[in-house]
Amino acid sequence: AFLEQSMKYLLSRIYLASQMMEIGSESRFTSIILFRRYAGHFGKVLHQNYCRRATQQEQKQKGRESGYGIQPSLQEMKQIKGHLGRIAAACLFLGCKAEEEQRRIRDVINLSSILDFEDDGGETSQSTEADTLWQSNKTAATATMSANIPEIREAKHPPLLDEKYWSDKEQMVSTEQQLLRMLQFDTLVCHPYRCVLIIMDTLNFGRGTKSQDQTHCLLSPRASEALIFKAWTILNELSIDIDLGTALLQYNVVTLSCAVISVAAAASRSSSSNVKLPDEWWRALDVPTKDLMLAAESIRNLLHERGRTTCSDRAATTCS
Repeated sequence: AFLEQSMKYLLSRIYLASQMMEIGSESRFTSIILFRRYAGHFGKVLHQNYCRRATQQEQKQKGRESGYGIQPSLQEMKQIKGHLGRIAAACLFLGCKAEEEQRRIRDVINLSSILDFEDDGGETSQSTEADTLWQSNKTAATATMSANIPEIREAKHPPLLDEKYWSDKEQMVSTEQQLLRMLQFDTLVCHPYRCVLIIMDTLNFGRGTKSQDQTHCLLSPRASEALIFKAWTILNELSIDIDLGTALLQYNVVTLSCAVISVAAAASRSSSSNVKLPDEWWRALDVPTKDLMLAAESIRNLLHERGRTTCSDRAATTCS
């Protein structure tokens, strides 16, 4: 639970930092996926350490059967938060480079400090002192996210260019190297955002209002653009949610993209929009019907649990 809470807050911070740096959806998605990969490996190592500690304690005291009986101390939790916060910032920096949309390391350090990547968002005993440093700033980027995503407080000013800044810069480079070694230098990520556009174009569903020749498209430019925005909105929700991320990573990119389009089309039909796609259109892409139905049902159920069934156009501006 502790690790999941830290991941939830850091995923929200990566999302918001990517919006503030005005990077594209693919760079943001790559950064999030790289962080998820590292966090998954880190969680397994952490659990193994707790199991080993529990085994050692079982020799002295009975009643503990698994590593879950061992809880990290406050000092250990602080160290884990700090480590994952630095990894999240490194993932953001590396994700931009992987997608050839580089940002200066100074910008990443400033945002990781302003958004306090090394904090879990919980209350501390020094709340009075913290209130003088932090302020609530509900930006347009945070307004696009679900109310279930915790509020993120921002610092008033970026860090000073002092010795600590240069130390943080060196640590960022070192953390990036550590991240690459853990990932075995594999930063390749398949992007469902791009795949959604390719599917819409390949099956002549439409390419949005900015495309010129759409005389033979099934949907009108406005309807196709609305469907793309809804599909991207769902992908945004999937990428930053801990539970929904399981559904995100379970399926290959084509199956996931078809499932997202299917869910988005169903949401459009239930609203004022009238989006009607051909029956079993996904079979033209060799996507098994059973896999698509399972993926779509999983996404619908999990979105429903989070109160996000409508997937309105409120996040359309975040899909650029």
